[in-house]
Amino acid sequence: MADTVDPAVWDGIDIKSTNVGGRKKDNSSLSFNGVQYVTEGEVLLARLLTAMRVPFTPNVKIVLKPSKSAKTKQAVIYVPDFIFNKKAFVWRNENGTEEMVHGIEAKGLHPRQKTAKGREKVRLLREQRGINVKMLSTDEIRAFSRAGGLPMTPLNKK
Repeated sequence: MADTVDPAVWDGIDIKSTNVGGRKKDNSSLSFNGVQYVTEGEVLLARLLTAMRVPFTPNVKIVLKPSKSAKTKQAVIYVPDFIFNKKAFVWRNENGTEEMVHGIEAKGLHPRQKTAKGREKVRLLREQRGINVKMLSTDEIRAFSRAGGLPMTPLNKK
């Protein structure tokens, strides 16, 4: 995958944080580098990405077209937890396969708690923009944190 071309289309996406209206109270245990996160998984992920020197912006607003099967034809707003500032990385899965990722979404406590709505937004983003957001559970993020890093490297790293 080292010489793979990144299919991501970033036109019209402003790489800046959006207020997602999370918890109103300051919780210092969920704060990192001046950013207040909503969940433990998010702050652990921010720490990991920073330690790995992965450039990221939390909560980037992306507007998508609704799926063909949607009941309404309104635009779909998706705000992934972390976008890697228009850079692609290669994620190595446990089974040895690789996938290109452009961001990460922290969801739920267990791997099976990834919501259908969240999976649909990830699918639409990949389908419409070529941008892949990896969904991770809090348990998975904790395991990566204990291991000292995420199983990913920059795309086309020589």
